[in-house]
Amino acid sequence: MARYLGIEVTDTTIKGAVLKTAYKKLIIESMFAVYRTPGAEGLTQAARDLAGLVQMAAQSAAPGKKAEELDGIYAALPGNEASLRVISLPRVVWRRGDKALQAELEGNVPFDIDDAMVDAQVIRAGDPVELLAAAALTTRVESFVKALVDGGLDPREVGVGPVALGELALEIPQLAAPGPVLLVYAHERRADLVVLTDGVVRFARTLNALTTPAARERGLRQSLAAHIAAGGAAPVAAYLCGEEANFLAVHVADACGLPAESVAPMPAGAIQVAPTAGETALWEAPIAVALAARGLARSKRLDFRKGALAVTGSAQVFRERAPYFIAASLAIVCFWGLATWARYKSLVAERDRLAETLANVTQNVFGERVTDPDRAASLARGERGAEVVDPMPPADAYDVLGVLSTRITDDIRHDVEQLDIRGEHVQLQGVVNTLQDRDHVVEALGRYECFSAVRPGRATTN
Repeated sequence: MARYLGIEVTDTTIKGAVLKTAYKKLIIESMFAVYRTPGAEGLTQAARDLAGLVQMAAQSAAPGKKAEELDGIYAALPGNEASLRVISLPRVVWRRGDKALQAELEGNVPFDIDDAMVDAQVIRAGDPVELLAAAALTTRVESFVKALVDGGLDPREVGVGPVALGELALEIPQLAAPGPVLLVYAHERRADLVVLTDGVVRFARTLNALTTPAARERGLRQSLAAHIAAGGAAPVAAYLCGEEANFLAVHVADACGLPAESVAPMPAGAIQVAPTAGETALWEAPIAVALAARGLARSKRLDFRKGALAVTGSAQVFRERAPYFIAASLAIVCFWGLATWARYKSLVAERDRLAETLANVTQNVFGERVTDPDRAASLARGERGAEVVDPMPPADAYDVLGVLSTRITDDIRHDVEQLDIRGEHVQLQGVVNTLQDRDHVVEALGRYECFSAVRPGRATTN
């Protein structure tokens, strides 16, 4: 379970929404609104007060326990402090990063591009790539981040208010419809409006000074005309949120050319609201809720925390996510153990089956059940052990002839007249020149280890 804080900043208030994630659930745990004075000091003080309220709410939710740390903080610049443009760039140029964006936006923003930070998110992939680009003064972004950090709230990302509002389409299916959908957030005499197609932000703008019905209608008509002039289609449905949404319902229907029933309050989708947050928390601070939901998504989106302002506390982020890493590691080890055990059982069953097959085959062939593969291989080669008598003699008559031919030396002239080989007895009769030659033959054969007893026979001299 994770908890994320989204921070929405306006000229007079700073709103914070704590979003708690559970299995297939998103719950707005609490929502706070703190009034602020103009300037960086007022924002710092308001951020400090908001941080205190979030801490108190966490402690009251679990009395006697240590308050859980937030898993991430996300904020957004007000829409009137950033310039938004839809541009197209070749894919190769888009890969070059901020330099290509600065070159494309130069002359199209109301300030010097060299003094600005730029970023973009993809509207339509392909070649060329269609992008929603944003630019904001570097000094303004730096002072905004510094004020929040000094107040105890260090955001991981800094987006743009109306663009972040469109990210609610990830959690609200009605906003991700195929046809263009208009979402309007009316508050403090201003309106953040965004046009989405298939859940992708195609157009975003912030309207100020909506103090009269004429101003509201004019601002809406001009904004929708700019969207259509850029190649967009007219919205087929509109949703409203914010404490001043009722004042814009009629003007939205007229500007879009929609029947009154096509303009409805923004649905909650998969987002649930806890009793501690209040029933209208989602509609009173939708940008804060959308920013808090950034902790769940990992897609590329507008973020001005880059360069010198990039988040460097990766070790802190790792420590915050350490319990999740440990849980994931344990789950991996557990599943690995189960898979290994299942594989082992499968191999054991296969071994037993093969052993039984080997036993049956050896029983049929050798009359003996053998389950040892080495023993079975020995039996197949005829190596049946010492208890089995080999019918083949260890030596035959040819071996005897070989011994006789090698033991009787060449210097002894002899003629073999009779050679009788029977069992373990050999009888040899022949003619030699002298009795000494006969004795030499007897002596030579006696030195052979297999001839245990060599006896000279009766000699006849002629």
